Amino acid sequence: MAETPKTDDIISSPMFLRVMAVVIAFAFWFYASGSRTTETTRSLSVPLEYLNVPPQTTLKGPVKEVEVVLSGTPGVLSSLSPEAVVCEVDARGLGVGKYRLAVRAIAPKDVKLVDVVPTHVDIELLRYIDRLIPVEVAVDKGLPPGLYLDMVEIVPKDISVKGSEKDLAKIGTARIAPTLEELKAGGELTLPVEIVRSEEFEDDVTFEPKRVKFRAVLAEGVPKKNVPVNARIIGKPVDDFRLKAVVVEPAVVTVEGPLAKLDRVTKLDTETIDITDITKEQNMVVPLREPDDPLVKIVGAQSVRVNVLLTPFTVTRLLSRVAVEVEGKSVYPGWKVEPPSVNVTVEGVPSEVNSLDEKELLIQPFVNVTNVVSRRLTVPVQIRNRTEGKLKVVRVEPSNITVIADVQ
Repeated sequence: MAETPKTDDIISSPMFLRVMAVVIAFAFWFYASGSRTTETTRSLSVPLEYLNVPPQTTLKGPVKEVEVVLSGTPGVLSSLSPEAVVCEVDARGLGVGKYRLAVRAIAPKDVKLVDVVPTHVDIELLRYIDRLIPVEVAVDKGLPPGLYLDMVEIVPKDISVKGSEKDLAKIGTARIAPTLEELKAGGELTLPVEIVRSEEFEDDVTFEPKRVKFRAVLAEGVPKKNVPVNARIIGKPVDDFRLKAVVVEPAVVTVEGPLAKLDRVTKLDTETIDITDITKEQNMVVPLREPDDPLVKIVGAQSVRVNVLLTPFTVTRLLSRVAVEVEGKSVYPGWKVEPPSVNVTVEGVPSEVNSLDEKELLIQPFVNVTNVVSRRLTVPVQIRNRTEGKLKVVRVEPSNITVIADVQ
C-alpha cells in the first residue's frame, strides 16, 4: 500500500509554491484592475463666482457656495480639491432688479458632473453709489444754558459714504460728539465719525475718513448764525424784457436764537417783490420777513436793498421779398436788378418787431449805381434803417445782386 504524502511535504513542494504564486499574482491584478474601472461619487462644496456684474452695482445676499456631485474612479475623486471645479453665474447685460440665474459648473475631464445644488440662484442687483454727507457736531450730553459753539471748523467737512442706494437712503446724518471737557480744553481735536441711520444696513456700507479734525470756541451768550438773504420775486417784466439778476445788499444777515433752532434756519426771505409788467430796472429797500420760529431773531438792520436788473428780450422776423431800389446817377438812363427782391431778417424787442408795417417799411434795401460804367455788375445790397436803432438788420439774402444797364 502506497504511503499518502504528508501535508508539510505538499506545502513545501516546488509545484505548490508555483501555483500559489500564480494565484496571488492573479488576485493582485484583479484588484488593481477593478479599482481602476469601478466608479463612485463624491460631493464637494465649491465657491460660486459671479461674472460680469455691471459697474456701479452690487449683489445683495448672493449664494456663496453650491454643492457639486461628481462621478469617477476613487483614485481620481480622492485627489480633487474644491478649486478643481468651477461654478459660476453670468450677470452680463443685466440692470438693477431681481433675477433667477442658472449655475454653470465646469468639472475636470477625468470626472463626470452628476448634480449641482442649487441649479439656479436668486440675485438682486442694487445700484452702488458714492455720496458726500456733511459732518455735524452733537456735543455729548449737550451744552449748558448760556454756552454755544462759535468759529466751528471741521476738516474735512464732508465724508464719502459708499454702499447700495437702498442702504444709503437710511442714513440721516454723520456726526462727531466732543465732550464738554474737550471743548473747554480748546485746541484741535481728532474725533471719530458716527453714521446715524434709521435702521440696520442690509449690505456693506463703508465711509471715509473714519476720523476728522475739529476745532471750535466755546462761547457765552446767545448763539448767532449768518444766513443768506432770499429775495421773494413774483411776476415777470413786460414782454420786451427778461429778469437778468436780483442783487441783494447785504447778501447775508445775522440771526440769533437757541442752537437747535438755528440749525433749521438756512435762509431769510424778504417781503414779496412784485415785478409784474415793469419796464425798467428797480432799486428799492425791502423789509426782511421775521423767521418762522419766534425764538429766532434778526440781529441788526431789518431791511435790505434789492436791485432788480433787466435784459432786453429780442426776437427775429423775416421780411420776405422786399423790393430793391436803385439809387445814384449814372451814364445810363436806367437800371434793372436781378433778383429784383431780397429777404431781410431783423431783430429787436417784440413790441417793435410786431409793430413793423411792411406797407410803409422802415427797412429798405437798395443798391447805388453812382459812377458805375459797366453794363452788368454785381454789387452789395445796402440797407436804409429808419427805425432809429430800435431794430437791427442781422441778415440779407442774397447779400449781393446784379445790376444791368437799360440802354434801350
